[in-house]
Order: sequence, then C-alpha cells, then structure tokens
Amino acid sequence: MSKQDEVAATAIRKSTLISLKEKKRARLNQLKQDYENEIRNINLQYAEDPERLNAKYAAADYAKSEKAKKKAEAKIKSEKLQIELQKNKRTFTLGEEIASSIVQSIGACLFIACTAILETLAIRDATSYINLTTVLYALFGSSMILMFVFSVLRHALPNYQAKEVFNRLSHVFSFLIIGFGYSIYTITKIQGVIGWVLYGIVCAIIIVGAFFYAIAGSKFEKLNIIFYAVSGWAGLVVSKILYTVLSPESFRMLVLAGIFYLIGLIFYSLRKIKYMHFVGNCIMLIGSIYMFFSLFYINL
Repeated sequence: MSKQDEVAATAIRKSTLISLKEKKRARLNQLKQDYENEIRNINLQYAEDPERLNAKYAAADYAKSEKAKKKAEAKIKSEKLQIELQKNKRTFTLGEEIASSIVQSIGACLFIACTAILETLAIRDATSYINLTTVLYALFGSSMILMFVFSVLRHALPNYQAKEVFNRLSHVFSFLIIGFGYSIYTITKIQGVIGWVLYGIVCAIIIVGAFFYAIAGSKFEKLNIIFYAVSGWAGLVVSKILYTVLSPESFRMLVLAGIFYLIGLIFYSLRKIKYMHFVGNCIMLIGSIYMFFSLFYINL
C-alpha cells in the first residue's frame, strides 16, 4: 500500500469514527429527551388523576357539607385547568433546568452579600429617613433572596405541583421587589405628594399583579408580563425628578436596570425557543445587579 493510500485509509477511519460518535451522541440525546418526556407525562398523569384530586380536596367522602363539596369541586376544576396549561407548554430540558437553577443560585448568593452591604450603607450614609431606609433595604434584599431561592426550587424540583407552587411564589416576590424598590426611591428621595402618588399607583399595580399570579398562576401570563413592565417603568413619568434627587451614578444604574429587566422579560417569555428562558434569567440577573449598584450610589 502506497503512502497516499495509507493517508486516504486513515482519513476514512477518522471520518467513520466521527460519524459513529455523532450517531451515538444523537441517540443518547434522543433517549435523554424521551426519558424527560416520559417523566413529565407520568407527573401530569399523576397530577390529573381523579382519585388523587378527590382525595386531596375531599370532594366526595370527606366533604362535610354541600358548600364544602362545591368548594372542593372548584379547586379541582382550577387545578385541572393549570394541568392543561402545563401540557400545552414546551417542557424545559434537563440542561435548561440545571442552567436556570445555577443562575438563580448565583443570584441568591450575591444578594445575601448585597443586602448586608446595603444595610451598612443605610446606617452609615443615609442623611434622612435612616431607620426607614434600613428597613426598606432589608425588605428589598430579603425579597430578592427569596425570589431567587423560590426560582431555584421551581427549576430544580421535578414534581409538577411543587414546580407550580414555587413558580407562583417566585413571581409574587418579583412584584414585592418592585414595590420595595419603588418605596426607597419615592418615599426617601422624591418625597412629597408626587412621591406618594407614584408609590400608591405602583403598589396598586403590583398588588393586582401579585394577586392574579397567586390565584391563577400562568393562566394570565401575558397580562402579568404587562403588569411587570408597567409597574417597573412607571418611574419614567418622574424621570426628571429622579435625575435631580439621585446621584448621576445611581440614576444611570437605575435606567440600565430597567432596560435589562425589560429585555430579560422578552427573552423570558420566549419559552418555545430552547434556552431563551435561561437567557432571560441571565439578563434579569444583570438587571438586579444594576439595581443594587443604583442603591449603592444613591446617597453619594
């Protein structure tokens, strides 16, 4: 065999090995996807099992009155609706769930440190409303930490009911973060009638949004995204006042936080496209970091 033939044979062997490895990888990925789909189907079948629902809500044997039975039937109907909504959604792959869990874990760890820093700055640098600022920073930071923790659990746990509970909690605390964040800017910085009016409007929006998500979950997902966007950018109407009462660094960071949150919401809602939800989580984490720095520079 000539040297040229040997080179050709070697190239063919390498090509064959690469092809076989690709086939192996594709087959393993398919098996992995089938496995994840089977687990999801089993969880959904368990969730919609009539016996489980009746036992959970005491719709038959354990209902003490007609009123209790109707209440149980309403709860069963609501849970069945949530299950149907879940069936129509694209399931996150294991890789997506792990990636989102890691990002949210990083966020939780970061904001444990960030909350401690903000508390120290409130005590050291605040010139007015020192006690109130300290409390608001604590509420903002703890809400941020809990939101990240609930989001981690939402992505990490395989059980459908657990996912739904922690998904709702994470979204409710997202609204609380907006509320506590606004309270810092409107009450301690803008102050006066304008500050309180804006704070009241934002509180009304987030209370309605949090209530909707706590009761209905992702049934009104698009409406909830609108609530997030409107409440988050409501401060735009007093942007001139914010520019005068905040330090340039704080105002700049606040604007960047709003931009990143808005972009993150767009990616977050593109669930049909693989890893877009994860990208949205990453972008919103960056927005949260900018929010921290806005508060960090607020008294400079």
